[in-house]
Amino acid sequence: MILERHFTIKQLPQPLSLRAALNYWLIPRKWQHELRVNRSILVNHHYQSFNTLLHNGDHIDLAFSAKINLQTYLPAPQITFTICQENQDFLIVNKPAGLKTHPNQPQENKTLLNQIKTYLGYNPLMIHRLDKMTSGLIMVGKNPLIIPVMNRQLSQKIMQRYYLAVTKYNATLPNHGSITAPIGRDDHDPRKRQISSQGLFAQTDYQIIQHNQKYALVKLQLHTGRTHQIRVHLQSIGLPILGDPLYGPPAARMYLHAYQLQYQLPFTQQKQTVTIKAPASFQALVQA
Repeated sequence: MILERHFTIKQLPQPLSLRAALNYWLIPRKWQHELRVNRSILVNHHYQSFNTLLHNGDHIDLAFSAKINLQTYLPAPQITFTICQENQDFLIVNKPAGLKTHPNQPQENKTLLNQIKTYLGYNPLMIHRLDKMTSGLIMVGKNPLIIPVMNRQLSQKIMQRYYLAVTKYNATLPNHGSITAPIGRDDHDPRKRQISSQGLFAQTDYQIIQHNQKYALVKLQLHTGRTHQIRVHLQSIGLPILGDPLYGPPAARMYLHAYQLQYQLPFTQQKQTVTIKAPASFQALVQA
């Protein structure tokens, strides 16, 4: 598969060597090596040494001969998501609660990625995921070229994800803090995760932004992306999410919503923020 990109450089903070610019744009080293060996990156329509200084206004043409294993999805019978942003590289959609992000079996056709296959007409690429019962913003790739770039944005915390949750109110807790506790599998229930010294490092920041005597509306920021991270961390400090079928008290739905996504457009330093409102029921539960 040949992956191409043609663009004019904008917003470089200072002149950078071609090698430094590729690092700045989060291009993987193996792709940088291919560009150099195959002489398949052009600066102003000519191949240049990787020590060549680049400036704003220079034109870049690059082409990768990439071996990419694409997951195949069946088309879905209907579409229930809404599009919040779309460009040549990805979609950002509002996923309804109760919709799985991706299928676990090849014959499944009712997940978000199946629906996006129906919308696009070709197979989407997963960048990150949301739990089935969590609603809100999720980014899905359209172009294989940007998948490693966005993955590095996640690992380097350039991409930031913010959530709102309705939890039980715990008056003994400070109104904001950071939960740093490793998360591992639950030895007694394969569906669940738990705080475990043998688990993986996980960090979640929380802020109680409104509450009554019964419930709290909590803003959350993920610094890592462990399975059930927010759900396990909140339950561990006495703020279980309302309606969480594994860790919290029962309710009509799980009250967890991904309301904001911050990221950087590939091959630029342009920051983007997408924000959506939480369902009205979130606010209604914490009113005095």
